[in-house]
Amino acid sequence: MTDVDVNAFRTLMEESQDLQVDAMRGMKEPLDEIVALGQERRASTEYSEARREEAALREQQSRTGLSPVAAGLGVLGAAGLVVAGSSSAFAAEDVDVQALQTAASLENLAVYTYKTALTLPYLKGNARPIKTVRAFAMITMTQHAEHAKAFNARVKELGGKPQNKKNPKYTPIVNEMVPKLKKGGPLDVVELAIILEDVATSTYVKNESLISDSTSRLLFGTVAGVEAQHLATLYAVRALLKAGKEELITVKATGGATNASKLPRAAGNVGSPEAFKKTELASPPSEGAVK
Repeated sequence: MTDVDVNAFRTLMEESQDLQVDAMRGMKEPLDEIVALGQERRASTEYSEARREEAALREQQSRTGLSPVAAGLGVLGAAGLVVAGSSSAFAAEDVDVQALQTAASLENLAVYTYKTALTLPYLKGNARPIKTVRAFAMITMTQHAEHAKAFNARVKELGGKPQNKKNPKYTPIVNEMVPKLKKGGPLDVVELAIILEDVATSTYVKNESLISDSTSRLLFGTVAGVEAQHLATLYAVRALLKAGKEELITVKATGGATNASKLPRAAGNVGSPEAFKKTELASPPSEGAVK
């Protein structure tokens, strides 16, 4: 083995929770601003649309001499064009809602996956490495549940429907993996968790360039930081498991600190393999949107 990074993992229990608390605290203001912006956008668009339709009715009446009702019937086509033309104004807001719904679907799946993993017999042992992995899974599962709750609360306030289901693309993959997890070991759980955390991190980073308003970008950037820490930790654990160095999977919170003198020379690389996060695995906003 040449690349192992357990620096972040040594203080995982404390640092992960601190980061999560800071992220959730930072979420409240941007999410509230998203709601306010959405409400203002709706009000402004609806008002402008009503004014355009009213003007079209008056113009039609003046040209034909028809009553307001008849003119209204005659201008339905024009009004339809007005509504169609205004659809682009709603498009950006729709993307915001869909992105939040898809984010919730990914978080719901992550909760389900970690919850399933915690039922596996080999993650119930008392060996220090197993206790550490179990503690990480429990804390991470709680953090994902908090993210899903935050995303859904704001989806509802934006006028959308909360996404309480799991992501439709990756749920079948997880379900297909469950039999393998039952027959396998901790490395199989870590490999699956890496896929899900990578998808979530990539999605939230990608959303920063897809979402229309700055507050939404800030929201996804904030959550991406927490997901990136999960991913870095899992990379480190995977490297140690593959190298047969399970004894180094430990933190103070689970009974010991990592013996830094035993870490490979290249420690510091594997946890952050990308200078800039690649987003090939990012889920599109519509993937987990409520149909």
